[in-house]
Amino acid sequence: MSKKEKPPRTTLRERVLKNISADGFEGEERDTPVVARMNKRVVETLDSLVAIGVFKSRSEAAAALVEGAISSREDLFEDIRKQAASLSKRQDAAMKEAQEAILGKL
Repeated sequence: MSKKEKPPRTTLRERVLKNISADGFEGEERDTPVVARMNKRVVETLDSLVAIGVFKSRSEAAAALVEGAISSREDLFEDIRKQAASLSKRQDAAMKEAQEAILGKL
């Protein structure tokens, strides 16, 4: 009777990061600050992840979790980004047309 080989042991940090892997965000700098109000339970969860050493800070934990959520539905968020860009172009065109109409009459 042979012993079953145990899978290599992974740290809690490795398991958490694997579960929230943010495909497409690797190597990108986190250089844009975002301020967000969160409920107490979310903050306690972020603090717990920091306390056990999974993340260095609340900011790092929040960023990783948001990136993971976005990358898990990249198809949806890509469509949202395209729609937002299209809307922005239409808004710019409408603003330009309004300015020309107003300034043209002065």
